[in-house]
Amino acid sequence: MIHLVIDTNIIYSAIYNKNGIERQLLNCIIDNNEIQLFAPAIFWDEILRNLSKKLNFQEETVNSILSQFDIIEISPKQYEPKIVEARSLIFHENDIPFVACALFLNAPIWSGNETHFKALDKSKKVIWFNSKRLNNFFKKNTIDKLDTDDDRLTK
Repeated sequence: MIHLVIDTNIIYSAIYNKNGIERQLLNCIIDNNEIQLFAPAIFWDEILRNLSKKLNFQEETVNSILSQFDIIEISPKQYEPKIVEARSLIFHENDIPFVACALFLNAPIWSGNETHFKALDKSKKVIWFNSKRLNNFFKKNTIDKLDTDDDRLTK
């Protein structure tokens, strides 16, 4: 089974644009029993805050939407031993828990935030995927239930 730490911006993008690449990739993950999504505990507060503020979603709606993605929460107690190492790899404070989770799980991160996560390209400890790179990874590893007729997925 592939473990994948998901950043909040991926879920936001998938909800905001139901026809976008993030939603297509999430649908592929939902349909595929080989991939499990994980997120640090702060993920739920962050996504609720963003969806409430930017899209006027109510908490019940957000919880209902999130339940379909089967994201496993990693508690701070679990990833806390990796915080110092995570801090040395990424500079944006809000992203440190995501990197610490990836280190704890020895799993890649999926984020659309190129500015913050680009620093991980030089890391030998954490693999970072944007949506295009994740799609390419899926194709190379025959996780190809994704409809790749969308040109944005292959450019």
